[in-house]
Amino acid sequence: MLENIFRKKGKNLFITSFFGSKEFLYFYILHLLSERDMYGEEISKAILIVSRGTWYPNPGFIYPVLKKLSVSGYIKGDWVIGESKHPRLVYKITEKGKTYYRTLRKDWKEGIKEFIEILRLIDEEGLL
Repeated sequence: MLENIFRKKGKNLFITSFFGSKEFLYFYILHLLSERDMYGEEISKAILIVSRGTWYPNPGFIYPVLKKLSVSGYIKGDWVIGESKHPRLVYKITEKGKTYYRTLRKDWKEGIKEFIEILRLIDEEGLL
């Protein structure tokens, strides 16, 4: 018996694969940090919200992405003691990251428009 390959455990795999793309995560994390400084769990929760609850990146996925962005000089983490009693590594976007984010934003905007147009054409053919 074939199972629905696009839905596993109630999750839409189209959405999961899109948000699970490291390339998209680099872009989206820079987007989030361009608005305000955040720690890792806040970033994961923001992804959960924007993905409409279909994907929550676990620490084993999100922290290597944050480390790569940090090593590349696009973000910087500082230990902060806030409302909680333990310090948190709070990330902020660097000037280099802001420049890179603007480039990525332009590329993603054009790429998404092209992808939507392809989906529209497929839908017009009656496939969707």
